[in-house]
Amino acid sequence: MLFSIVFGAVQGADVANPTNQVVELISKLQTTMIMKGEASQEIYNEFAAWCTERAQELGAELKDGRADKKDLESQITAGKATMKSKDVKIDEEAEDVVVSEAEIEKTWSVRKREMRDFKSEEKELISVISMLKRAKTVIEKEMAGGAAMLQLKGVSTFTQALTTMVDASIVTANDAGRLAVFVQTSRAADDDMMLAAPAGATYSSSSGGIVGMLADLLDKAEKELSTIREKEEQAIQNWNLLKASLSDEIRFSIEDKEEAYKQLLAAREEKAIDEGDLGTTIKDVEADVKTLADLRRVCISKVEEFTAMHKSRGEELKALAEAKKVIKETMGGASAKSYGPAASFMQLASTSATHGALAKQALQTVMNLARQDGSTELSQLASKITAAMRAGSLSGEDPFAKVVGMISDMIRQLEQEAKDDANQKEYCDKELSETKQKKADRTTTIEDLTVKIDQMSARSHKLKSQTDKLQKGLAEIAASQSEMDKIRSKEKDEFDDEKKELELGLEGVKKATTTLQSYYGNSDKSHQTRSGTADQIVEMLETIESDFAKSLAELTAGEQAAVTDYETETQDNKVATTAKQTEVEGKTKEFTALDKKIADLKNDREGVQKELDAVTEYLTKLKKECINHMTHFEEMQERRGAEIAGLKEALSILENESAFIQKSSRRALRGRGHQQM
Repeated sequence: MLFSIVFGAVQGADVANPTNQVVELISKLQTTMIMKGEASQEIYNEFAAWCTERAQELGAELKDGRADKKDLESQITAGKATMKSKDVKIDEEAEDVVVSEAEIEKTWSVRKREMRDFKSEEKELISVISMLKRAKTVIEKEMAGGAAMLQLKGVSTFTQALTTMVDASIVTANDAGRLAVFVQTSRAADDDMMLAAPAGATYSSSSGGIVGMLADLLDKAEKELSTIREKEEQAIQNWNLLKASLSDEIRFSIEDKEEAYKQLLAAREEKAIDEGDLGTTIKDVEADVKTLADLRRVCISKVEEFTAMHKSRGEELKALAEAKKVIKETMGGASAKSYGPAASFMQLASTSATHGALAKQALQTVMNLARQDGSTELSQLASKITAAMRAGSLSGEDPFAKVVGMISDMIRQLEQEAKDDANQKEYCDKELSETKQKKADRTTTIEDLTVKIDQMSARSHKLKSQTDKLQKGLAEIAASQSEMDKIRSKEKDEFDDEKKELELGLEGVKKATTTLQSYYGNSDKSHQTRSGTADQIVEMLETIESDFAKSLAELTAGEQAAVTDYETETQDNKVATTAKQTEVEGKTKEFTALDKKIADLKNDREGVQKELDAVTEYLTKLKKECINHMTHFEEMQERRGAEIAGLKEALSILENESAFIQKSSRRALRGRGHQQM
């Protein structure tokens, strides 16, 4: 354009007055510079808006990155503290288990010794009671029968009684010794008990007579037996409570230790993940800092360049106006200089029974036991014994054997029931324990799966959120690069136009200068008269030529700086894009794998939940079957044990007295035989 203006002005110059052509050239240059200034302002405004938007995007991304970095560092510090506390917890629980196990072992040794002492003492007392009952029954019967044992009526001490009973074969010498030991070793709070050496043991009864002595001793022995049994029962309960408590402590410690270990592993895994994320975040922050610094540098450079160019253009327009004025005033035309704006650019990016009186005594024992325990079975046995005795009385048959048989059968029945109950309890204990353990195991499994699912879900959500943020960042970089490309294209077009016009204008000015020099250098006198003014015009054209050359050089340098800034920002965008795309691929791969694991774990949890539902249903049925039985088991076993012990004592008295009566009968028969002889 400038070329056509200048060249036309030169070629079509009026040889007589070329000044008008120069003035017209200057006016067109002024118009062109104003248009170019407006175009440069438009590009600058667009670039300034882009700088502001991109700086805000990078600032927000940098702020988020620094916040993420601070959060990750806090999580890593908390993770280290958690790992340390869980290590301490594991050691403490392991030590508690060792202490509790040692306490169980220690208390069990004491309990075993106590059990041996109890069994020995119980056995001795049962034997003493049996002997006392036997002796009392025989003596009462003999004394009631006449003078067969009148010697017993005069005894006043237990030693005399023992000697008399041994002589009468009521007790054996061995049994007498055991009774003497019992008297000697007993301790009582009344004044009727005297202690001496075993061989000289004496005892006076408050009731008087040998029968009274035996009754008192029997009562004392039975009380002692009851007392030691109560003590043993209490000791058993105390031991069971202590063992249960210590076992619970061990179980809780093991559970707590296992839980702490799980938490330790989870904390280690989380810390490793956080450290990986921290490394990536630090790199992202560093990249954002560099990109933002490049952006600021380029944008500031652009502002400075535009300000300088705007100032230069104003000065140039002022110079052209002055030149045009001078030409008009002096010669009617001249030329002016033009400063082409150079644009720069930048971007980034759980019983007894016996004959006659003995049978009645056995019946009374059974009836007492039935009343005491409220036992239907013993009441029925008492009815059967009564019926047998009544039938024997009517028929003249001796009911002894039947009574003994009935009692023996009842003992066997009760023992079988006790065995059955024990088996049932064992079954219930085993099934309940195993089922509860199954329930606990499945509940724990579900809890563990739920924790894993929640942890993985949280991690997946976090990765997806990070991926979304990265995708947003990639979109911003792409949009920024696109805007940068558009601005660069406009700047390039502007540069090409201005460069072409400056080059053509420079060429035109040169030609105009040559034309004027040729004109005023003519030998024509009329031309020579204006040589002074001509010199001014030529000098002005030469100044314009120099300004055009300077503008072209500045324009070219500005374009080169803009290209360098554009390439720097483009490279920053490529690096940031590659880094973010790599992160997106890695995080997408990780959360995709996590989502698959979560789906598998949910299927596993659903399967375990079905098993738990079945176990819970079975446990409910089992409790209905066992709970009432187990609740009253100890009470039933204790009552049944007392019934069996009472029946056995009654049976023992019946059998011993039967043997004694038979032995006495044989002695009596032999005595009568000797008398007859």
